[in-house]
Amino acid sequence: MTIHWVTQGAAAASALIIGFVWYGVLFQKAWMESVGLSLEKIKKGLNPAILYALVFVLAFIFSQGLYHHIINIHAKFGSVTEHPFWHGVSHGLTDSYLYGAIPVLIVNALFDQRNRNYIVINVGYWIVTFGVMGGVIGFLG
Repeated sequence: MTIHWVTQGAAAASALIIGFVWYGVLFQKAWMESVGLSLEKIKKGLNPAILYALVFVLAFIFSQGLYHHIINIHAKFGSVTEHPFWHGVSHGLTDSYLYGAIPVLIVNALFDQRNRNYIVINVGYWIVTFGVMGGVIGFLG
């Protein structure tokens, strides 16, 4: 499988941008309460450079699978879309639950006895992120 550095890098970067807005602006207080964190605990945690580098690498790996599904499979069968961004979004959204990411998050949260806010915030983030990553891949791919 070929790596498409710019497209996949942009998709991976979108996960970080969405995460900043989602966890840092929109749901910061509710998320921190749901996981039992405070700003002090976060500052004592993993070095932010290492944390964000790992998140980027993992999002990049996920983007490889999304790229293959959105671009390579459709190229093989000759399908073309007039709206590549929205086509990518639809694949990102369906991939988020069809291939296990969302159900796995929910199962883990249920066994960890997490509260509803935890589940809704984290699953919501991944649904939005998968959709946007798919849209970026569809548009740039």
